[in-house]
Amino acid sequence: MNLPSARLLTKSQAANYCGLSVATFTGVCPVRPIALGEGVRMHRYDVRDIDKWIDSFKAGGAAPQSKFEELINKL
Repeated sequence: MNLPSARLLTKSQAANYCGLSVATFTGVCPVRPIALGEGVRMHRYDVRDIDKWIDSFKAGGAAPQSKFEELINKL
């Protein structure tokens, strides 16, 4: 797999980095983007934060909740 050459990724690049579709990435990844400016087009995902999320699965601990799980638990 090719590692990204940039540390900050668009949502599409972040999803690809994780091997997920954009829709699945949006639904399961709790990593919040960094706003580099106004508007969604300026949001970027830090590769290091994504790596921490992925590593949390290997650590055997509870992985952070996805956005879907957060919403369901609020009901």
